Formats: sequence, structure tokens, C-alpha cells
Amino acid sequence: MLILEQFDVRLIRLCETDLELVRNWRNAAHVVNQMIYREFITEEMQQKWFQSINNAENYYFIIEFEGIKVGLINAKNYSSENGFGEGGIFIGEKEYEHSFAAVYASLTLLNFVFYMMQSIDVSRIRILKENARAIQYNKLLGYELLPNQEKEENQLFELSKERYKKVGLKLNKAASLFCKGSSLMQLHGTPGDSNLDEINQLLLNQTPPMAIDGLDKL
Repeated sequence: MLILEQFDVRLIRLCETDLELVRNWRNAAHVVNQMIYREFITEEMQQKWFQSINNAENYYFIIEFEGIKVGLINAKNYSSENGFGEGGIFIGEKEYEHSFAAVYASLTLLNFVFYMMQSIDVSRIRILKENARAIQYNKLLGYELLPNQEKEENQLFELSKERYKKVGLKLNKAASLFCKGSSLMQLHGTPGDSNLDEINQLLLNQTPPMAIDGLDKL
């Protein structure tokens, strides 16, 4: 088990008991329309997918917002050589699409990746060219369109640790003011083979709640 907690969200590492919930979300029209793959996902397909991502290179989290499971966020395809992973998010519960859930979840995962971990320097995401809302949202987080992506249907964006620590600081400050919970980043869980060694070490060290550097100066 691996849990990241900050603001009003808990990001809970995906387990088998939540696969059907995620499958139903993923097959919903408002989610499918954001994806490059739009075929119906069966239970068998979902199980096969889970077996392929339940490892130390892929991190999928249920987004729990104010105690309710509302969506999924991920950092996948981790590469130690390149120091980056690829991110993604969707809100499965339609009534929470315009809540702070996605913002808080994105900040929490990025704060974990760029502040608590040391081995990741870059995050990448893919967004459909037609999804103007998602593009605008991720640009606010600091993501930038990579060269030669303008004509691609599924465009690749990139966010460096250095850029996030500049752009993301004001967003973290705003989140700390609006949220009902704590702005401290908290990590809970049990070390295991499905975690990177660095994450296991953080868990073994019982890393204390972490404040975002520079937040108190804004």
C-alpha cells in the first residue's frame, strides 16, 4: 500500500478491489472522449492491464477527495536513465469534474515527484489536441508543448523540476489557502517489490510530513 496525502486529497495506490470502479469510470462517455483509446474495456482487459502496471515503474492512484473516491491519477513508464515519467489524470465521478479534486491531486503527485523524490527531473503528459480545457489546465501547472508536436493528434508536453518549482509554488500557495486540510505532504505505506528503492527508503525512514520550500515566503 502506498498513500500520498496533501490538501483535501488522498492518493491511494490502485489495488484489485478498485479495478471495477476504475473500469466503469474509464468506459463512461465523459472520460472516453478525453482518451486516444476509446474502445469498450472488458473485465478481462482490465485485469490484464492491471497486471502490466502493478510494478515499480508505474504508479496509479485512486483520487479520494474529501473522503470520496472520484478519479484516477498516474505517473507511469518511469525511466531511471532519463529521470522522467509520464503522467495522466481523469475524474470519473462527473459531479466532481469542476471541483478542486483534479488540481489538488495533480499538485500532490507533482510535489511528491519533484520535492520528496530525488531521482525524477522531468514529467511528461500526452493530451489530445482537441482537448483545449486539459491543455489550458496543464499549462497552468507549467507543462510546455514539446517541439514538432503542433500537428500531432496526441500531443506531448513536458514539465521540468526546475520549472515546476517556480510555476507550481503560487499554485501550492493558493491550494493551501483554499483547502480544508493540511498543506503538508504526507507519505504512508509499506515497502515492497512494487515500489522503487527510493520510495521504499522513504517509507522505511518514516519520512515526516513535508512543507513545500518557499511556500511561507509568498
